[in-house]
Amino acid sequence: MKVGILGAGQLGRMLALSALQLGLTPCLFDPDPQACGLIASHSTSAPYNDRQALTTFAQGLDVCTYEFENVPIEAAALVSNLCPLRPGLPALEVSQDRLTEKQFLQSCGLTTTDFLPLNPGDPIPPGGLLKTRRLGYDGKGQGTDWSHLPDQPALWERWVPLQKEVAQIAIRSLSGEIHFYPLIQTIQSQGILREAIAPAPDLRPELHQQARQAAQTVLERLDYVGVLALEFFLVDDQLIVNEMAPRVHNSGHWTDRGSHTSQFENHLRAILGWPLGSTAILQPSRLINLVGEVPFPPPPGAHIYGKSPRPGRKLGHITLFTEPT
Repeated sequence: MKVGILGAGQLGRMLALSALQLGLTPCLFDPDPQACGLIASHSTSAPYNDRQALTTFAQGLDVCTYEFENVPIEAAALVSNLCPLRPGLPALEVSQDRLTEKQFLQSCGLTTTDFLPLNPGDPIPPGGLLKTRRLGYDGKGQGTDWSHLPDQPALWERWVPLQKEVAQIAIRSLSGEIHFYPLIQTIQSQGILREAIAPAPDLRPELHQQARQAAQTVLERLDYVGVLALEFFLVDDQLIVNEMAPRVHNSGHWTDRGSHTSQFENHLRAILGWPLGSTAILQPSRLINLVGEVPFPPPPGAHIYGKSPRPGRKLGHITLFTEPT
């Protein structure tokens, strides 16, 4: 069976490697001919607006997915007319614009930070952060004044006195079955995930249930198929939704060693209509991202992505087993 993946960064690469282990044929599409995932599959490198290349890529696929939420809607829509696209277009449309995403999350009855859409030159309220509405990731496109976002619509979000950050990864199958990985504590620096602890320590049981219920609500509202991540702020011992990611997620990389079934395999199982695998942990784990540079030789057990080093770039990760708490 042929599985298409739009995007060939490290997430596409890990999906492709998991597909190979399942006896599938991964086929990746990425505009960057140097994308690290292209070596792991049948590859196409062409712009997302190359309709002929996309058509040739999509024909013959059994199913297609995407590794990140900024795949152009027009490209994803073209592919969806030629083969099943999972997750579907609604998840992309919601998550590509921070304003649309916040409004959608609130429509699901979920609590978010206070926010305000702004246009270039609008007065900026105090006590918050200005973020680009589109294409921001790993701390990019954020600042406290318009010098960081020239000529771009933005979203202002009020600062909150957060105690910690956590993430919930969930999977919904084609038949509507939902499985959850444990709630994970995430440790950020300069907008980049540095570490993740699974399961998140020192949280009330009610918070674990609240995170699962929030994820289930989003999955069902979008008729979603595949892996979804919801990121939360913990404020005054209550969860506030920060953002969603309609894809496999960096905070879940520990599942490749620390869970019975990795998030990558479960995503593939979901989009193919196969039974989901167990999300139970094998042992409490700690994920450490390798950012900017990789030690040489790499530490035992490290997963290196094959990307050229540069400051602030995720180049690999290590999953360590920790003592049970």
